[in-house]
Amino acid sequence: MPALPDIRGLKYPDEFVARHFFKRGLHQRAGRVVELGGGTGNNLSLYAAYGWSLTDVDYSQAALDDARWNLGPDATLIQADLSQGLPDLGDAPIDVLLIPNLLCYLTAAQASVVLTAARARLSPGAEVFVRTRLVDDYRCGKGVEEEPNGWRLATPETGEAGLFNLFYTAEGLVERLVSELGLIDPVALKVAFDNVQNGVLVAPNSDLVVWGAVA
Repeated sequence: MPALPDIRGLKYPDEFVARHFFKRGLHQRAGRVVELGGGTGNNLSLYAAYGWSLTDVDYSQAALDDARWNLGPDATLIQADLSQGLPDLGDAPIDVLLIPNLLCYLTAAQASVVLTAARARLSPGAEVFVRTRLVDDYRCGKGVEEEPNGWRLATPETGEAGLFNLFYTAEGLVERLVSELGLIDPVALKVAFDNVQNGVLVAPNSDLVVWGAVA
């Protein structure tokens, strides 16, 4: 991997991805990790440091080009529009599934397709990490509602004007992950923080982090 100043895009993994990694003992073993919406690979870089096999699925070819630079030649990079379903991920089962920045951009039906398809690829005891937006997030209600809690955003201050966002209740997200991914005994952590974007106070940013293993 390149030196820190030479990394393209985000330099560090999501702090809750790192918490999950160490709290669940993933630094003490290795396997295959797949990240849906992995971008330039900042989360996968943590797994790379511990010898995991890496797969990054993202819509943006430019982001994947940076991921190649950041993660090296052995990472598997797949360009795909996940709103159209899960692409071919190869034959190897998935030992860790990361979905830290995707579900909010999928409709409820699209999310169901991706999650149920991913469940069939998980190895027994696989770990899952999900982070997405809650209904008390700043963006919820700003724009045109296209489905329950799903909005075509009118928030140029966040750089998301015109994008679809689906906002979850904490109970609804956990229920979906249990029923569609097969999580058992999930851990759910609420994350709320303020941010300034384009000179506007965006408060709160409200996410739920859910992690756990499958049967």
